Amino acid sequence: MDTIKNILVKEIEQINSQEGRDGKPRFNIEFARDHRWLCFAMFAGYFAVIAVMYPVPYMGLYSFLGFTAFVLFMFAMLLIEIKPVYRFEDIGVLDLRVCYNGEWYFTRALSQQAIQTLLDEPAIGPALKARMLEIIANKGEIDFYDVYDLAYSKKLYSQQAPLAVMN
Repeated sequence: MDTIKNILVKEIEQINSQEGRDGKPRFNIEFARDHRWLCFAMFAGYFAVIAVMYPVPYMGLYSFLGFTAFVLFMFAMLLIEIKPVYRFEDIGVLDLRVCYNGEWYFTRALSQQAIQTLLDEPAIGPALKARMLEIIANKGEIDFYDVYDLAYSKKLYSQQAPLAVMN
């Protein structure tokens, strides 16, 4: 099954390079463009809090500056975007990494080129190819998890002891 892994890894690397997925934070102004009302509400809330803080005698200049710095920092955090790197090792893993990169392997379909490479590969058995074609016929596409599950789930089942049949 290393052949399947190699094909999937090449496909993942291609997606990462095409989409610029490197896991680094970048400044992205699209959030402010797409969510104008949220940004406006945030600054309206800032001015409302300043209006309440201003007449209070124990809130001085440092409180005002600290609060202003906090609001600007939070607004800057909303403009930072991180595109996580897709990795083969993340397919089917449900742990804290899902919070960072999501379950992309359920929603990302393989390209036609990768599907054709899998179907043309002589090292892949005909049963797996037939099941892949069946999934494509039913869903119209096949995603990373489908191929991963077909290729590697049988290995997991064969290592377990057979279940006893109850009479």
